[in-house]
Amino acid sequence: MEWGALSEDQSLAARTAFLSEQLGDVGAAIGELRGIITETDLHVGVLFGEALENINARFNSLFCRLFGGGEAWLRLQEPDPDGPGGEEEKKSSPAWDAGVEIVARPPGKHLQNLAQLSGGEQTLTAIAYLFASMEVAGVPLAVLDEVDAALDESNLLRFGDLAKEYSSPPGQGKGIQLLVMTHRRATMERADILYGVTLAEPGLSRVVGMKVEDWAEPEEREGRKLSGAVRR
Repeated sequence: MEWGALSEDQSLAARTAFLSEQLGDVGAAIGELRGIITETDLHVGVLFGEALENINARFNSLFCRLFGGGEAWLRLQEPDPDGPGGEEEKKSSPAWDAGVEIVARPPGKHLQNLAQLSGGEQTLTAIAYLFASMEVAGVPLAVLDEVDAALDESNLLRFGDLAKEYSSPPGQGKGIQLLVMTHRRATMERADILYGVTLAEPGLSRVVGMKVEDWAEPEEREGRKLSGAVRR
């Protein structure tokens, strides 16, 4: 008898038993993780559905306000059956995985997706969606970088009024602090504080700040003070 072969056989048997045990543990862990993923997907699906419903309601309301009518909503996109995975991926993927698209119908127009709207209409629609999302999510601060650039004067006033309402304290508005970068005068007139950045000399920027109420007409200034007293 070859004692070396017997020793090697015993070693391999022990190794096989160890690996079999490890394989069983891995299989159990995979099953547990799949259960967690399924449970998480169900929970996320419920939260996503609730958020989508709430945003849809506010989005349509703000869209009608900014456009003076019409309707708009969000809808789930269908997974591409010709994409990777085909029909099987379509069946197994969560409903929210394919994405969401905006559908809108401005007053007097047919139902369209966002890409078919004009530049100004796209901007107003995006603003309605953005503010609806901020309200539902309860965000305390938002930075808007020249979102009003494509708006005409009448729509600029509507945006300014909406931004003013949302940035006003709770009880008067939504209490969301807005930092708005703009070149539009109508938007600046709705601000509480203005900060301007100028080039005093090449390569050197200078920041200048002012409170709008300090430059307001006496009647308007008194109105702002009364409004502030009511808020407090």
